[in-house]
Amino acid sequence: MQVERLTGVMGARVHVDDVRVLSDGALEELRALSCEHGVVIVPNQQLTPLEQVEFSHRLGPAADSPFVEPSPDHPEVIKVLKEASDGNAFNFGGAWHSDFSFQPAPPSFTVLHAIDIPPYGGDTLWSSMTAAYNALSPSQQSQFAELQGVHSARDAYSPKMQAIHSGLSSMNIVCDDSANEYEVHPLITTHPETGKKVLFFNRAYVRDLVGVQDDAEKVKLMEWLHLHTTDAKFGYRHKWTVGDLAIWDNRSTQHYALNDYAGFRREMHRTTIAGERPLP
Repeated sequence: MQVERLTGVMGARVHVDDVRVLSDGALEELRALSCEHGVVIVPNQQLTPLEQVEFSHRLGPAADSPFVEPSPDHPEVIKVLKEASDGNAFNFGGAWHSDFSFQPAPPSFTVLHAIDIPPYGGDTLWSSMTAAYNALSPSQQSQFAELQGVHSARDAYSPKMQAIHSGLSSMNIVCDDSANEYEVHPLITTHPETGKKVLFFNRAYVRDLVGVQDDAEKVKLMEWLHLHTTDAKFGYRHKWTVGDLAIWDNRSTQHYALNDYAGFRREMHRTTIAGERPLP
């Protein structure tokens, strides 16, 4: 297993012949690399939807994926697909987020397989929330440890957002009132596998902060948190190649799919692995 670091703070390219036949020991190493680097890219893989599910099951049981109808090829696969004819429609994942952080136990890992890639555009950006935490001053670390984030899908999947998602002709995203529910998670969490501290924030789903009384101060702090956690110095930008298999740790990263490929087709297959409730 060859490992190449992709930046000084996060990301690694891992070369293996075929993830479908990895030994248990090699799979544990790949899992550890995903935790250590936030995201790993395994190039030149050719997995059917069923084979991707079988690989994902070796990382853990499937996570629940609300609002998005799965691929007809397999109920655990989301076909992330924007057709050339969809033009400038909003693309799935087109805002900084950590997958389904509004759930009581958000996913641990996401696996994304590149099937059809535009000639340019459609890159994915990741940002390390471990690096973002480490860059805080000691006083900020202490202050933020007393705060909690209110995570909700209301500004992503509530009925008012249906028209935005309906622009994708080959994905069926069904918004409903359950998106107005919320979960409260610590703003500073401890990664359950590495033991490292994480600044668990993303602007898509964190809609409020518990522990900040002044509304104006709260708005200012949330904007600062977004700008801080998405600073380029904490991130990695990936240009996809057909066959790339990305595995990332939702507990310590957030990500953003760029929507700069209007007129071209982009298809990815996504599976998610169940996680645990974030703890301080």
